Amino acid sequence: MPQLLQRTRRQPAASSGRSAVDDVPLELPPYEPPSYPMDENFKQKLVSMYANRETDSSRRQYEKHLTKSSTYLFESVGSINDILFARKRSLAHMAEKRRARGERDKDDREVSLEEYVAELDAAITELTDSSEEALRLVIDCRVELEDHQAVLGKVIEGLNAQQAPPEPKPRQPKEKASRRRRAASDDEDGDAGSWDAETQEDDDDQDNSDAQDVPPLTGVKKLLEAARQAMTEEYDALSAHQRYAINNDYISFKKSWHDALHPEDQVPLPDPSTWFDEHGRPTKDAVADANEDDDLVIEREIIDLKCPLSLQIMKEPYSNHQCKHTFEKAAIMEFIRSNGGMAKCPVCSKDLRITDLYLDVVIQRKVKRAEEAARRRGVDYTSDIEPEEDDDSSMIVGKSTTIKKEKARPRRMEEIDPNDD
Repeated sequence: MPQLLQRTRRQPAASSGRSAVDDVPLELPPYEPPSYPMDENFKQKLVSMYANRETDSSRRQYEKHLTKSSTYLFESVGSINDILFARKRSLAHMAEKRRARGERDKDDREVSLEEYVAELDAAITELTDSSEEALRLVIDCRVELEDHQAVLGKVIEGLNAQQAPPEPKPRQPKEKASRRRRAASDDEDGDAGSWDAETQEDDDDQDNSDAQDVPPLTGVKKLLEAARQAMTEEYDALSAHQRYAINNDYISFKKSWHDALHPEDQVPLPDPSTWFDEHGRPTKDAVADANEDDDLVIEREIIDLKCPLSLQIMKEPYSNHQCKHTFEKAAIMEFIRSNGGMAKCPVCSKDLRITDLYLDVVIQRKVKRAEEAARRRGVDYTSDIEPEEDDDSSMIVGKSTTIKKEKARPRRMEEIDPNDD
């Protein structure tokens, strides 16, 4: 034990009248890390960090990484499921040709392709589930980043509410001399141990008397951890629907995934309320189950692939977070800029800004599929051409509803708040 921590405690005199002094280590209180109030210079730096949130380069870089991660995830989930659909379609065509020839037994080529499709289906299903889980993690990270501003605000409030304890008053020489005289007198009476204990208590009471009404200081680290914990508990209390189903990145992911699963029949995306079960776990595509119910209506969602502004087939389709309409990038950018940075949607009059726009990869894939179908027919593609029966039905312009029974199911789409992004 270090020398400074080895104190001796005087023992009372023995019954024989002899005094005995034993070296007994004092029991130390539990260790507490030092906690000091921040001076005004560091407080001002913290306030400046709080105020200059938008100019923080590290924050902007982190936001950029999160945005790219989200984009890569919902683009990749569409691409891999497109591959799976193409292989399944090839297998179905092979089976149709075999049946058209009147053959019942599968040849080696068809059996091999069937086994490959089964393995590919399992692998892509696992990749899709992993991508969905990764996207939810990215959304959680973005929320944590957005909450950082509120966390800093709480830390600053906690620091401003603290009061530093007063400095202990130095002992007067007269008081020290008096105590020495008392000590000498007590030694002569043989009651030195009792005096030491009383003197120690008096010293402690004197040092702490002025600080009794001042609350203990809380370090910046503890304030930060407490604020983060409060924000985390508030976020965890939300349902999975509130955390993800109304988030624009997750909606784009679901659209891309759904479009890859149903590229030809144009089945509408299930309502967001069905995306998670009561335990907050993501559900699989609900459309497959809905198709088995004869009482439900399957509404085919047909999208016009012409830009409402340029009236040309879109090459770079840009949708927005304010309404469901899509435009050619160059046309909508020029339209918004010419109106001072904010304009009404040409279709529904919702307010649009450039920051609301994003590349709609789902519409982009629809355009590419329509162009490929047109090339197979040997014609120039326009959205006014009616497709042949075996072509992609996404080229149809207008609305089409296939009713299995005379009972309609209303289709709802939740309004997206741009502030949830």
